[in-house]
Amino acid sequence: MRIRSIASSIPTRRVSSEEIVERVRQASASSLPPRQMEKVIRRLQLLFRLAGSRDRYERGDGERSGNFVLRAAQEALAKADLLPADIDLVLYVGVGRGWVEPGMSNYFTDALGLRNATCFDVLDACLSWLRALYISYHFLKNGANKHILEFNGEYGNWRITHPDQLDYRFAQCTIGEAATATILEPWQEGEEPYFKFKTDASLHSLCKIPLPQIAQYSESERHPAIDPLVFFAYSKELFKAAQEIAIDVYRNSAELKRRAVDIAFAHSASRYIIEAIDQELGGFGRTVNLFEQFGNTVSASIPLAMCWAIEHGRLRRGMRMLHVVGSAGFSVGFAHLIY
Repeated sequence: MRIRSIASSIPTRRVSSEEIVERVRQASASSLPPRQMEKVIRRLQLLFRLAGSRDRYERGDGERSGNFVLRAAQEALAKADLLPADIDLVLYVGVGRGWVEPGMSNYFTDALGLRNATCFDVLDACLSWLRALYISYHFLKNGANKHILEFNGEYGNWRITHPDQLDYRFAQCTIGEAATATILEPWQEGEEPYFKFKTDASLHSLCKIPLPQIAQYSESERHPAIDPLVFFAYSKELFKAAQEIAIDVYRNSAELKRRAVDIAFAHSASRYIIEAIDQELGGFGRTVNLFEQFGNTVSASIPLAMCWAIEHGRLRRGMRMLHVVGSAGFSVGFAHLIY
């Protein structure tokens, strides 16, 4: 399997961490006295510095998330020199979605005119793109498909109205919006792709986007009063788990350690966590880290970083790539493949 083409599309409005701080100030102005407000603002500024967050992108007036998905997919088709009729499988891997059922892939398959494609969604939080890559590898390897289009569209859901919410909603403030599209095809040359996943499901309560009916399925939520459809994450514990599990998986995988790496891509949830994992995994010093520029773009973070690396001459055909993702669940995924 190889990536035949990859494309991305981001909204036009760049939002700085300073702007987010001002939003929190305005949202809490009616409920916090000035002295307490300043404590909140100082803490938020400190969290941004610790995370390494500077900018992210969000939709401007009149911009719609779905349009960015379509643009990325159309660009990927053009780069691959393929027609819509050439795509025989579509996978939507975005956490961002307009409905639960049917799969979002149906809407985009219709909108793009992919008449020969079957489709379904892959939903595994920030790990979704990498999970779909693994699924695609096996579909292509056994001859079930010839050209697979994998895409996502991520959008922010920002809401902080009280200082205590910083404990579990700070991660919202680092979310950046983006859409990406990846076209995959069979390829026999070079080293076969290799994937490795590990999950500690006991940590599922650390990060969620709950639905209104969450109480019908779970009686042991860490924070059952969380607002439905509003993202929350206990970032400190998530980052600790990501670092520990990723390092453990890498150290105990003879195959991962055996494979040479020319360039690495890690899920962008924190600048410093990426740097720490890079060092622990052997100090590659070749990990593309775009958290400062784009924030946490959820399942789009690695394909977005790949697009950036191609544009800036960092990623070229024939290079050996290592992908590392930590994701709510809690799961960690690795992939090694040739670009």
